[in-house]
Amino acid sequence: MNYILSFFAAAAAMFLSFQPAFSAETVVNKGVIDKNTTWSGEILVKGDVEVAAGATLTIMPGTTVRFAKIEPFGPEKLHIEKDNHLPRIEILVRGLLYAQGTKKKKITFASAEASPKPGDWGGLNFNSSVGNIVEHCIIMHADTGVHCHSSQVVVAANEFKHNGTAIGNKNLKDNPVKCVIPVLNNLITENGGGVIVGNGMSVFRNEITKNEFFGVYGKNCDYAPVRFNTISSNGKGVILYAVKAMHLSDNNITDNTDYNLSMLEGQEKDMAFPNNWWGTADEPKIREKVLDKIDGSVIGKADLSNFYTAAVAGAGIL
Repeated sequence: MNYILSFFAAAAAMFLSFQPAFSAETVVNKGVIDKNTTWSGEILVKGDVEVAAGATLTIMPGTTVRFAKIEPFGPEKLHIEKDNHLPRIEILVRGLLYAQGTKKKKITFASAEASPKPGDWGGLNFNSSVGNIVEHCIIMHADTGVHCHSSQVVVAANEFKHNGTAIGNKNLKDNPVKCVIPVLNNLITENGGGVIVGNGMSVFRNEITKNEFFGVYGKNCDYAPVRFNTISSNGKGVILYAVKAMHLSDNNITDNTDYNLSMLEGQEKDMAFPNNWWGTADEPKIREKVLDKIDGSVIGKADLSNFYTAAVAGAGIL
């Protein structure tokens, strides 16, 4: 009898060892977080979530946050103004967001759709918020992965893939909070657009590659440092619109499909961008991949003199 019991006990243990491990999924519906809250495990977000001023949302390492797809400006939205940049589900941060994963336990933000696409959810949308961290995260299928309005956010060591745009920022008129957004050591690839750079953003040591439309888009900024990045194999490498100053140097800007550098209509100011590697030491060949005043009188001229004659060894992710 003992042999029989031992046999069934062993068989049961073997059966259980082959069963998949299911973890409970926490469903988060539309609402406002007005006290300190922690998310961990599997999270399914089914409506806009606003982190109110004075509250902190902490997302633990290894957490997966999936977003249900809704109709644009549907009933699951908290704010349905038509000038809202993100018409689908978003995490709107007016308080604080700490999404700080680790190299081994990254936090994932992604669509809940069976066949996910860019724009299935809105993004991490910061508004008048200071002291946020988005680090060691994987951000996919958003309209804009990280979108900052007059906010201060560290964006470091993340992977942005399959988003409409990876990162963008804008200072709101008459808002006393000004953007401070260091974008450091991120992989930004296979999005529609890479990084939209405005005042208060600094872009250092990122891999910005294979984005459909652009790698870096300087827009309406008075000054922004963009240094030691790899910007390659995008539709356009760097594009500029109404930029007064940008410190674009020590980058490898190569092999972009249309242009490595393009001055858009509306970029009337001449700009100088020394000390970059453009993929060749032959100046006429460099100019072949540049769109500026030489090609059209409406736009400014790009001065690329003092270019490097070899790739920048320290550019890209450390």
